Amino acid sequence: MEFGDHLREWRGHRRMSQLELASEAGISARHLSFLETGRSRPSEGMILRLSAVLDIPARDQGALFSAAGFRPRFATTPSASLAALPAAVVEAIGLILDRHDPYPGVVFDHEYNVLTANQAFMGLAGMAGIAVSPGDNFLDAYLGPTPLRSIVVNWPRSAADLVNRIRAEARLQGPRSRLVKRIERLAAADDVRAALDDFPATERLPVLPIEMRIGAKRFNWITTLTSFGSAQDALVQGVLIESFFPADAQTRAHFEGGAGPKTKRE
Repeated sequence: MEFGDHLREWRGHRRMSQLELASEAGISARHLSFLETGRSRPSEGMILRLSAVLDIPARDQGALFSAAGFRPRFATTPSASLAALPAAVVEAIGLILDRHDPYPGVVFDHEYNVLTANQAFMGLAGMAGIAVSPGDNFLDAYLGPTPLRSIVVNWPRSAADLVNRIRAEARLQGPRSRLVKRIERLAAADDVRAALDDFPATERLPVLPIEMRIGAKRFNWITTLTSFGSAQDALVQGVLIESFFPADAQTRAHFEGGAGPKTKRE
């Protein structure tokens, strides 16, 4: 694709007119039209300015730089492992996970592939007989026909909530997001579609808990998602750290009392 094709595609995805984009970027609509038709060639500064207005992720800006004849400024290919991240980022992730013990924590890339997890998360998965390894996709495990859903008491409601959230995230990633394809494939399954019909926006609670039953034990969680600010690396920009917090006294007592099994962090 030519630079103008990429630019026009992103503008359409963000539902902006040429006039709106030009105004926010501080250029004339005529100049923007010339950029989209190829009559004008953008500078590197112009690519950065338009990317900022269109909120184009760092990993996708590389395509615009390349199409315009420039070398990409940022890394554009996500890594499949934590080892490829900058040392400071790896250290920060380790600190967050280790200090979140005795509660579970897991790290995903921008497509929700598992990068690593802390001891408590691995222990919780082990209690349920579920193997978790780097590279496994959380969305496939949670929404697909896997053992994970059998331990989630409120799976239909939480599945509907998850699909709605991921759809919003995927749209922000851009018109060619692989996350869009994954979530729509999973949402097309009969049971997921039924969950979406029954809970179109999920129950209006401050936070929707995740209720688990593993054998005779019941756990109740709320979760938070942490991301890195000012990320300019393709993988760092999409990294999410999901932290589990006990939503009732029984869950808190089990994990704080040392009853939760320990497994070395992957």
